Amino acid sequence: MAENIQQLLTQQKDMSVKVDRMLKRISDLEEILNKMEETNRKLEVDNVSLRTSLTERDGEVERLRHKIHSLEAHNRSFSVRVNKLKINGDESDPNNVREQLYNTVFLPILQGAAQRGLGVPVPTAEQLIEMAHVLPGKTDAPKPIICRFQSRILKGAIMSHKKDFAPRVRTGAAAAAAREGRPPPMLYPIYEDLTRDTYVKMLELSRDTRVAACWSVGGQLRYRLNSDPTTTVKVKSVFAPISEILG
Repeated sequence: MAENIQQLLTQQKDMSVKVDRMLKRISDLEEILNKMEETNRKLEVDNVSLRTSLTERDGEVERLRHKIHSLEAHNRSFSVRVNKLKINGDESDPNNVREQLYNTVFLPILQGAAQRGLGVPVPTAEQLIEMAHVLPGKTDAPKPIICRFQSRILKGAIMSHKKDFAPRVRTGAAAAAAREGRPPPMLYPIYEDLTRDTYVKMLELSRDTRVAACWSVGGQLRYRLNSDPTTTVKVKSVFAPISEILG
């Protein structure tokens, strides 16, 4: 009997030791879980801080993007791009390019407006054009020319009166245009020197079936919708998606 009691006591002691070990493990696990929860809370705080920092950084990047675009657009606002003019002689000579550009493309516009009494001055080539250079292109075809004017006022005069006085095609294309009730194509098309972002957005708008026409004035895009062809709308930001611009 005494032996049985001793065995029971021994077993109880062993069981108590095992229970104590289990309780110790549970306590250790609870401590680990508490530390994990604390770590998770810190990670959540860090994540919120990181997301806030990323949002602020994205906002700063977007502001810089707009500022750079604005500066580039201002710089280009003095310039135009002229197509289809074949430069005779040295294309790398800026004076040669300026003289031919002036005499062939711009002078007829200025003289036409002046003769019409529109109050447009007729400056010399040097007074009109600050610089002009030919862009790279195929050697057997006229290359685009970038022309920077001495002032935006002079550029504005050219852009305002090119429709009425720029040299026009007098071949078969002119007859076709007349049959369709529109003016013949310009011999030397003149376009604003747009930033890449503005040019890409203009192409996107022009290709949209809802848009009747899209063009630029002073680097600012404008458009008219097929649903309302008499109303001109300005594009507030070239970085906005088409869905936002057109509504």
